[in-house]
Amino acid sequence: MKKPFGFIASLCLAGAAFHAGPVLATQDSSAPAPAAAPAATLTPGTKVLDSAGEVVGTIVQAEGGRVAVAVGNNGIVVPAGAFIQTDKGPALNVTKAKLVASVTAAAKENAAALDKELKVGANVSSAGGNNVLGQVKAVADDSAVLATGQGDVTVPRSVLFATKTGLAANMSAEQFAAAVAKAKGAAPSR
Repeated sequence: MKKPFGFIASLCLAGAAFHAGPVLATQDSSAPAPAAAPAATLTPGTKVLDSAGEVVGTIVQAEGGRVAVAVGNNGIVVPAGAFIQTDKGPALNVTKAKLVASVTAAAKENAAALDKELKVGANVSSAGGNNVLGQVKAVADDSAVLATGQGDVTVPRSVLFATKTGLAANMSAEQFAAAVAKAKGAAPSR
């Protein structure tokens, strides 16, 4: 029996990659700029706070100056420079209510775009769009089967998103290969 990619949800963001710039830009710019969060604190598993010190999510991945944060059942990708350091840990200069509303709206937009793009025969690229991970072989309500070089793989719909150039999964080619190997019970090939 094929194992679904259920564990990828812990690695990746569910829903659309959301840029927090517009949300953060609405904050009071007359206040002195707080210190940026050091890169060492932006590691997977670290809790992320809002401007009031309330936990809004958890860092899932930090790579290339971008940080993926799980926010409820959805997520965001923000520039590392958007984080400020507080005595409680890294924070975003936005309220939890505004962030959750923005993430929820982006997830709804992605779901609609994904409905249009997720078709049999469509290629699925890595998050950066540099590598084709597989081709959609079958579509279900909550998953898709991709034909890959390692065989057919079932991925949850939550790891897929629509881009201007087609479909992508919110992981790199390396992360995808490792996830496929784990799902199939083998070590990833390098």
